[in-house]
Amino acid sequence: MGKIPMYQQIERDLRVAILEGKLKQGDMVPSETELAARYKVTRMTVRQAINNLLVDGYIYRHKGRGTFVTFNKKEMQDETPFFSFANEMKGVDGPVKTTVLKFEVGKADEIIALRLQLRVDDPIYYVERLRHSGNKPLAFERVYLPYNMYHELNEDIFKGSFHDYVQNKLNWKIRNCVRAIEARGVTKKVAELLHQREGEPSLYMSSVTYLDNGRAFVYTRCYFHGEHFRFKHNFTRK
Repeated sequence: MGKIPMYQQIERDLRVAILEGKLKQGDMVPSETELAARYKVTRMTVRQAINNLLVDGYIYRHKGRGTFVTFNKKEMQDETPFFSFANEMKGVDGPVKTTVLKFEVGKADEIIALRLQLRVDDPIYYVERLRHSGNKPLAFERVYLPYNMYHELNEDIFKGSFHDYVQNKLNWKIRNCVRAIEARGVTKKVAELLHQREGEPSLYMSSVTYLDNGRAFVYTRCYFHGEHFRFKHNFTRK
């Protein structure tokens, strides 16, 4: 895999600057013209990076004034900064098990490449796994990982907590996770796995998790059975 596209490098640099507090809430983000000159790229390239940060909620545009930082890590902190299925499942009655349905190497499409800071058709690991307690299905998850970031990945790793593997085996430091949660009707395949009817609402979560250096190391898409699962988060002001 070659160097990542420049718009992804700009996006990563700005995200790290925001997370480290170099750019604080309310600060103006350098203009497209300034960033284009700094990185020696076109304004269109810069605009791609800015648009991705807008979508993820790190910044916002004020018409006629410029682009400003939204994120404020000091004002509000989630005490569960990244999603761990193992942690979320501690309150479920009975042991929770993971069945790996698929483990293979594939290619990144446009969405996956965007989320994982890759090029289209770069190699990725693709995993499907089902979380269940006894005969009760809890969640179906699709996992995407940059192939060239990992060595000797195997199916067994995904039978446990992947975040634990990253932190304790690879000794990587996780910085943050950007996730979106919404109600979404299940497809025929997901309905069969979760014992639901096709089109029935499910809790759907997509997330990208980043290392301390701003590198995206995993992208997940997960359907949760609404009758067997709920999120509970504790936010505190700092």
